[in-house]
Amino acid sequence: MKILMTGVDENRFGGMWTVANNYICNSKYNKEVDLTYVATSTNGSIIKRTCLMLKAFIKIKSILSKKQTDIVHIHMAEKGSTFRARIITKIAKKYNVKVVIHLHAGPFMDWYSTLNEKKKNQIKELFDLSDKVLVLGNFWKEQLAALVKKNKIEVLYNGVKVPSSNKYNINGKYITFMGVLKKTKGIYDLIDAIKLIDKELPKNIIVKVCGIDLEGNVQEYINSHNLEKRIELAGWVDEKKRKTIYANTVINVLPSYYEALSMTVIESMANGIPIITTNISTMNEMLDDKELLIDTGNVKELSEKLLLFINSQSKRKNVSKRIYKRAKELFSEEEMINNTLKIYSKVASK
Repeated sequence: MKILMTGVDENRFGGMWTVANNYICNSKYNKEVDLTYVATSTNGSIIKRTCLMLKAFIKIKSILSKKQTDIVHIHMAEKGSTFRARIITKIAKKYNVKVVIHLHAGPFMDWYSTLNEKKKNQIKELFDLSDKVLVLGNFWKEQLAALVKKNKIEVLYNGVKVPSSNKYNINGKYITFMGVLKKTKGIYDLIDAIKLIDKELPKNIIVKVCGIDLEGNVQEYINSHNLEKRIELAGWVDEKKRKTIYANTVINVLPSYYEALSMTVIESMANGIPIITTNISTMNEMLDDKELLIDTGNVKELSEKLLLFINSQSKRKNVSKRIYKRAKELFSEEEMINNTLKIYSKVASK
């Protein structure tokens, strides 16, 4: 089966590239399908991004015109990503090729509600033309049912490489944050929470903040709270560095305001690391543990949860065992690949 996959390139840090790259690199997937990946979006100036997009459209049309593609698998989010997906879908349908939309956006329906009727109709057209719409959890399936027929929507959880055994270091020294540094990821809430409990935390505990500072003032915010000795900015970390950090992480934190299906949460589960996150979208579906969830923006609750887990080794140990097992069963890369191949078979047989 020949698959043409489109999405962001490696310069667009985040969950969508991580998932796309899992497909690109997975040996079983590439034995089962003949994959061609075309990046339609990158970081940089508007000229750079527009040039890459236009070249991608030309390349996609050239590939499809050879009439050898069975399915176009489109990774998309909201905003410009949606309208790029619409163009690709219309090109694919011109050549009678099946289309699978893989929706990664957290605030998709919130964004959709702000659009004018013309743009709403364009998005409805995109979903109408598609053969299958993949969403990252049952929460999103229910939300998207307002736009897409339910029998067209399929839940496909993201997957990561899950170690063969639980690697959790119960004596780790890091409270870790992994993600882009911006207000909607809750980075300032985390800093405020650490300020509340700084004197109560063991002196050897370091808050390791990993990600690109999109708003450019996180270090300044840390300094204004006199937390330079407690909180370290590590910048964007690659897979090798991430493994080293996780090997010394006692608790992971993601107090986010918007998520689709967080790769940070899945990676944390796969490494058996207890993660404190917010009770939004699919978080409860993923973790199935309300003790790990807080309300968005509730700094006091976040600080209390952090202290609770830091001070209770037995609590962390029990949570670690359970979430590692859950990651193996639901969120492994193997499970994602197997389910994707089943979906392809369904779409191809229609």
